[in-house]
Amino acid sequence: MSKKVKINLTSKITQADQTETIRQEADGELREDGAIKRIFYETENVPVKMLVKEQELLIRRGSDRANFSQMHFILGEKGQCKYVVQGRQMDLMSETKRLEFKEIAAGQQLEVEYDLFSGVDLIGSYAVSLIFA
Repeated sequence: MSKKVKINLTSKITQADQTETIRQEADGELREDGAIKRIFYETENVPVKMLVKEQELLIRRGSDRANFSQMHFILGEKGQCKYVVQGRQMDLMSETKRLEFKEIAAGQQLEVEYDLFSGVDLIGSYAVSLIFA
């Protein structure tokens, strides 16, 4: 089943002792096949694809091989992530603290909280909420 949705995205980023909150809205598409959900939208001319499974989330941003990011979140575990900018790759690790997809009054909500590491160094802590209506 596929349906058009309005997406309200809120990202809270904490790095060192600074916190920034970013809010964005986008038109998107939500496809559901049992417990598997696929979400497609574009923000700032960058396409985003998300695959939500039980206790797992994959996010890919970007459309070409030289500039994209791929994030992998597994609840309670570490996931491999990578950023590719102008063909140069940086491997990162995510540690997922919360991953929840639930029904709410406005529609559906996906929440993920994670820490992002480069080797043993903490890059930052992130909390992301997407509401699909």
